[in-house]
Amino acid sequence: MTLQADYKRAFKDADIRAIYPTEIDEELVYFVARAFVEEFGYKKILVARDMRLSTPSLHEAFIKGVVDSGADVVDIGLVHTPALYFASGTMDLPGVMITASHSPKEYNGLKLVHAQAIPLTEKNGLGKIRRRIEKGIFTAEVKPGKVTKKDVLKAYQKFVLKGALVKKLDGLKVVADAGNGMASVLMPLLQEKLAIDFTVLFPELDGRFPNRASDPTLSRNQRQLKKVIKEGSYDFGIGFDGDSDRIAFIDEKGTYINSAVIGALLAERMLRTHPGAKIGYTNLDSLIFLETIKKCGGKPVPVRVGHAFIKETMRKKDVLFSAEHSGHFYFKDYFYTDSVTLTLLGVLEAYVQAKALGQTFSEMMKPYVQYQQTEDVIVMVKNRTLALEKTRAYVASLNPIKIDSFDGFFVTFGDVWGSVKVSVTEYALKLMFEGKKKKDAQVMQDKVVAYIRSIAGLE
Repeated sequence: MTLQADYKRAFKDADIRAIYPTEIDEELVYFVARAFVEEFGYKKILVARDMRLSTPSLHEAFIKGVVDSGADVVDIGLVHTPALYFASGTMDLPGVMITASHSPKEYNGLKLVHAQAIPLTEKNGLGKIRRRIEKGIFTAEVKPGKVTKKDVLKAYQKFVLKGALVKKLDGLKVVADAGNGMASVLMPLLQEKLAIDFTVLFPELDGRFPNRASDPTLSRNQRQLKKVIKEGSYDFGIGFDGDSDRIAFIDEKGTYINSAVIGALLAERMLRTHPGAKIGYTNLDSLIFLETIKKCGGKPVPVRVGHAFIKETMRKKDVLFSAEHSGHFYFKDYFYTDSVTLTLLGVLEAYVQAKALGQTFSEMMKPYVQYQQTEDVIVMVKNRTLALEKTRAYVASLNPIKIDSFDGFFVTFGDVWGSVKVSVTEYALKLMFEGKKKKDAQVMQDKVVAYIRSIAGLE
């Protein structure tokens, strides 16, 4: 084994993700695959992948690792991440999605799941895999496994679009920004079955991300989508990230609708048919989401930011639905995982009813747009634990009304509130503030960011 010196940086709390090839490379991926099979005694593994430039060689390395440890591979090819969750849930198999999700083009990674799409975290598997690699514990000689290919997309399409109000969608015009990512594979499945006039931007798979960066919730990555909406006559627009497990909504005026605001719309509708259901929310979600859950008789459940942690809590506490500010939406009926398609269908169902009453998309969302949120900021730090501790002390010195400890901390100043937490995917702190006026929230966020940067180099 000649692993890269920085390979341990690839192991995060909820997935394996790092810069290629200095922190993650083919050799590390090969041994992750072997450790995944041998640590858990798996006999068959689903393998899926995205379109990043380094993905083909990492895909080949992972498959070789699986078969060298004696397990079989079911290669489901180029799909978006929710399709892997579907395959894992319906076929009851463990698997991997080779992707770096919304991260920049120089990154790549692995999203590993046990059967039923249960994600691996540091505590339930990633730590064991890392330690096995560190010790070099692998079976010497076994009968190699076999590789078969399987197309799951038609079955996925049937599963997620079952019961869709196809006829009532006729006449809608929607712009979809695929961002050269895996939505380019998803969109044809939707176009084939939904009676919607979709205009798809950047549909070519291209791991260089030549037209915009991957995260669709950031304003700088929404420029082209907003431009097309403003120049045309569309009902609304949607944007996706690299592996298409995030979705962002833009109204007919070209205004971004906060993901937790979309979550409030969906939660209210779900609570009509599931009265008293549990709904998950995070510290980074807009306050309107929590307020809507309570107003509609739901039971709010705090969840830690990060897909793996949200899914874990949802399973343990039987949570019906959760939403993240980052554009992830989680459904109990989708193996407790995120689905951009079910999210879109839920919004479409609401919009069809609103449009029948003469409302535009922005008018439908207006009751939920009560607060203004800053864009989340990530500040790189040497020591995340120390930086969080010092930042909390600094914020406490600003005379807040209240500070709550959960997933970092949540602070309230009256007309401004916000959260500071350890990043799940970076050696950094992440923070976001919200208020009745965005200007006030931005001032507070800038003040805290400046402090964190001043201590970022402390060990």
